[in-house]
Amino acid sequence: MADFLVIITLITGSMGLMLFVIGSIFSMVTAFGNQQRAYGFLILLFLPLSLIYCAKHWHIAAYSGRMVFSGAILLLITAGILKIAGLY
Repeated sequence: MADFLVIITLITGSMGLMLFVIGSIFSMVTAFGNQQRAYGFLILLFLPLSLIYCAKHWHIAAYSGRMVFSGAILLLITAGILKIAGLY
């Protein structure tokens, strides 16, 4: 059972991290492309600010926002699995 939990945790964690990082990079590029340089530099320095940028500018950053939010949800699910399994 523990091997199964480790495999599921590894899969959900890696997919969530990939979606979150790639979505954050896309939102940074979107911010720079729309002349919002302050958001672009802030996202470059601190990736979780892409959650705020995508929520605030959903009409511009819907594509990257779907990746960022789904990645964040998968990371929360991973943290929940680790907490329940007692591995965290």
